Amino acid sequence: MKLSAIAQALALTHLGADVTIAGVAPVESAGADDLTYVTKKNLLSRGERAAALLLPPELAEASAKPRLITSHPAVDLGRVGRLFSLPELTLRGIHPSAVIDPSATLGEGVAVGPLAVIGPEVIIGAGSVIHAGAVIHARCRVGARCLIHSQAVIGSTGFGFEFVAGRHERIAHFGIVEIEDDVEIGAGTTIDRARFGATRIGAGSRIDNLVQIAHNVQVGRQVVIVSQVGIAGSCHIGDGVVLAGQAGLVPHVTVGAGARVGASTGVATDVPAGSVWSGWWGKEHRQSMAEISCLRALPEFMKQVKAFMKKWEGLSAGLGEGSQGR
Repeated sequence: MKLSAIAQALALTHLGADVTIAGVAPVESAGADDLTYVTKKNLLSRGERAAALLLPPELAEASAKPRLITSHPAVDLGRVGRLFSLPELTLRGIHPSAVIDPSATLGEGVAVGPLAVIGPEVIIGAGSVIHAGAVIHARCRVGARCLIHSQAVIGSTGFGFEFVAGRHERIAHFGIVEIEDDVEIGAGTTIDRARFGATRIGAGSRIDNLVQIAHNVQVGRQVVIVSQVGIAGSCHIGDGVVLAGQAGLVPHVTVGAGARVGASTGVATDVPAGSVWSGWWGKEHRQSMAEISCLRALPEFMKQVKAFMKKWEGLSAGLGEGSQGR
């Protein structure tokens, strides 16, 4: 396709020569007939081999290459891929090996993959997709247009025990999981049912692979939870929060709306709305970075201390000899 035709199809601004595009590629491997995208000025040189670039408005004049200007380069590269009919992970219909309880309710256009299990009284909204091997346990509710990837488990019994008469006694969990509309849940992610009431995932939220969300957690709308995050029971996650990879939350903490929690951060206290936290244990990001800077400087500081102590010991010895001479 000509670059001008792509621009017209996606309603994007076209600058530079009208080159022919044969495909899309990541910036590291884009060749002479590929379209790729760049979002940072210091990465423009990586796109030199590509035929053309997708650039954000602030980089519109930073390159002389043929280019399309968009506020969402990564998204629009995917849209170009669809113009070229590139294959995507798709699923339609209900696979004959899927196990669906007769009491479950599936909305119009729901797709269920091989060996997926839909339990009793489950409700799944229209247009949702349940991929191979996913399990949705009894009475849980999934909204419209949700995407649940392979091996995800929704509504397993929460991890709750009391030590009674010398043994761990399981605490009953009578609640459910409620997933609102337009939620995506990654492969291998587990969301436990509530003890009472519901563990809830807000509309539009995106949950990566291998995430653990415990009983009675309340996740707000448009939240992003990255791989290997662990959220303990009864935590409250506000709207628009981002939890980066391997962050861990202890029970009953609240992360305020719009907060950002960095990778591998341990959260043991409430996180204020709009704040950025990092470190272990987590604290405000600037404080955490200041502490890390101090720790990095510690080896050199210790060398200086040892050198000072050696000089001091020599000076002390000299002063001692001088006083004996008097």
